[in-house]
Amino acid sequence: MELCDECAKLQGRSADQAGANGMRLVGVGECEGVVAIELYQCSRCSTLMHRQFTGGMQERIWKAIYRSS
Repeated sequence: MELCDECAKLQGRSADQAGANGMRLVGVGECEGVVAIELYQCSRCSTLMHRQFTGGMQERIWKAIYRSS
């Protein structure tokens, strides 16, 4: 999966970091009323990325999960 420069910069970064311009929020997952995960799609390369807000610090990151062709 090849990411655009903006998605590549986000990959593995802390979930506390805001998304790049062109990232569109497409879904939110909650656990007991608390946001646990957000799903975004990049308008440049169509990659789906999520950022996780729960779990250990090594899990609270931006991660590319799918890129459409």
